[in-house]
Amino acid sequence: MTATPEITHHTKVLNGINQHWVSAGQGPPVYLLHGFPETWYGWRKQIPVLAEKYTVIAPDLRGYGDTEKPASGYDKRTMARDVLALMDHLGHEKIALVGHDRGARVGTRFAKDHRERIDRFVAMDNIPTRVIADTYDVAMARQGYWFFTFLQVPDLPEALIAGKEETWLTHFYRGWSYDPEMLDARGDRRLRPRLPAARCGPRVVHGLPRGPRGRRPGPRGRGPAHRLPGSDHLGRGLQRRRPGLRRAGRLEGHGP
Repeated sequence: MTATPEITHHTKVLNGINQHWVSAGQGPPVYLLHGFPETWYGWRKQIPVLAEKYTVIAPDLRGYGDTEKPASGYDKRTMARDVLALMDHLGHEKIALVGHDRGARVGTRFAKDHRERIDRFVAMDNIPTRVIADTYDVAMARQGYWFFTFLQVPDLPEALIAGKEETWLTHFYRGWSYDPEMLDARGDRRLRPRLPAARCGPRVVHGLPRGPRGRRPGPRGRGPAHRLPGSDHLGRGLQRRRPGLRRAGRLEGHGP
């Protein structure tokens, strides 16, 4: 029987903030970037499988989990530089990059700004920021994207969420998970220690919908890139509005 690869935790000040990441396995480097409102723990089921053949690196993005939560730097270009600094620290010249949700946005920015450092890129469960900006309306908010505008109100989200982080996070975990019962009475005991670890810093919530403003387009990426929406992802509505969107495949039964 093959032993389960050990997951090791690390911290280091990189790109001006204290970054936390986990690593496992040996081989070509694969970086996994989590989405909102997650941490590296969202990859807990994929890490052991990938670690059988690869060196897996799964960071907590800026403002999430055990990575520092500064007052600024939540634009995707700065967050891509966080990944670049981590690569340089670990001596990885070129990587395979996998991003989910917000991590896919960071990964897309990375692929545009640092395409010489990327071997291939996979974007999972993500619709381009500019497409969401062009199609966002009341109907889309009712489908589940209401928090995009709520989190743009200065200081109010922090005031309402502070002290109620578990309620806030559980709403998304239950509502977005393939298995909503993952947080049942038994599951709470199993996952509760992870809920506080998924905390977001005071400013990260305002960076969630950012992207189009103050952005230069950047070069079009060249090289292998795949987009994998989930079978029940809200992006299906956007695809109906933008039929030109292309995808590499579909994930059935995805979720934490």
